Amino acid sequence: MRLRKAVAATLTLTAAALTPVAAQAAPAPRQSAHRMTIDPVVRLAPDGTVTMTGTYRCTLGRPLTTVYIGSNLMQSARTEGIGGSTATCDGRVHRWRNSARPSRAPFQPGPARADGTLMHFRPDHSGIPVPHFLAVTSVRTVTVVAR
Repeated sequence: MRLRKAVAATLTLTAAALTPVAAQAAPAPRQSAHRMTIDPVVRLAPDGTVTMTGTYRCTLGRPLTTVYIGSNLMQSARTEGIGGSTATCDGRVHRWRNSARPSRAPFQPGPARADGTLMHFRPDHSGIPVPHFLAVTSVRTVTVVAR
């Protein structure tokens, strides 16, 4: 469990650091087999746990490494990675859900911004695994709602 949390945290931080670069380098939008959405409402539990949800679709023609779903929440000049989960890339639309209890002060109900990535690690020319983004969501406005 500790290893899973460490991997999820590493992936979320990697996705957070690389998302703006990937978004800037992306060519003009086109129809893709890979998509990710973020729901407009983010849930905030009494203990400070944040839950983000949405949908994704990915299609890969060959077996590959695990595909990860990363999400980030931004409010009041702070950004936190919210959990991390794995994807099933079978061409169908699936729901995703990531939860995390932020390490710093809790988020507050109200407006926030969110983004996300659908990615896997693919060996580069020297065989070292590097992140490969299948889908990157644009930063969107969401509402944090206490439940």
